[in-house]
Amino acid sequence: MEYAAIKSYVSKLLFQIQTEINISNSDECIGIDRALHMMRFIRPLCDELRKHTVNYQFRDEAEEIYFFKELKPEVLSKYMYYNKIYVIESKFPTGSDVAQKEYLYNELNSLTFYFSRNLDFYQYYRSKSTYLDRYYFTRNQNDLRICTDSSHIDKDPLYSTGYDFKVAKIITNELLKIYLTNRLQELERIVQRKADNGQVVESILRWTGSKRALVELIYALEANGDFNKGTATLKEIAGYFENVFSIDIGDLYHSYLEMRSRKINRTRYLETLQKSLLRRMDENDT
Repeated sequence: MEYAAIKSYVSKLLFQIQTEINISNSDECIGIDRALHMMRFIRPLCDELRKHTVNYQFRDEAEEIYFFKELKPEVLSKYMYYNKIYVIESKFPTGSDVAQKEYLYNELNSLTFYFSRNLDFYQYYRSKSTYLDRYYFTRNQNDLRICTDSSHIDKDPLYSTGYDFKVAKIITNELLKIYLTNRLQELERIVQRKADNGQVVESILRWTGSKRALVELIYALEANGDFNKGTATLKEIAGYFENVFSIDIGDLYHSYLEMRSRKINRTRYLETLQKSLLRRMDENDT
């Protein structure tokens, strides 16, 4: 069998990992403890693979490409997958169903962002192209005209081409997409059971107006003393809005200075709100 030695070695590592997954049921409901357990189990195997690779003499360039394109990413992605789940579950909100849904949607969006940011390489890899394999998957062969990602500078030159990590990331993200989708479906079932039992079910509301409009509203509410009988600070109010609407307002004071420096319509959004409400009242009168 072609490249039987290196393939057999990596297959044994993958078999050990899969056996541990089956024993600990870590392919089903993965919590923080199981994710951490798998990370601790896989990490020494990754270290073992690194030592083996550094001392291994590839038969030819084709075998080296095969290892860094097909074999190493399979092992590395196992660790990355459980590591990411550990991070996701560690930060999982304990609040409302809405906050939990929003959190999961944001995680899914981050996967989409990664795919779009690395679209060229993703398409190359998924189409099973080979014409750039020499530059992507052999060590010390980076062509800076092709490999514009500077991450390869910080990689171990004896154990990484830079792009083997990207392949592992693609595999990891595709697994995470399944995990997050299942997590959302599980949450939807919980919400449905609550609805069936007559409990109040919240709906997701997203702020789709501009951030500057939200800043204007926050300053107006604070100036009018509408929270905690006027004792709530701007920072507290802004933080509340950021949490409820899952939005990063940014530099609150800088936005306020821009708003204050307007020559006309300094309260543009509030005036728009007033006009919209008056129009709605007039429409209801007709």
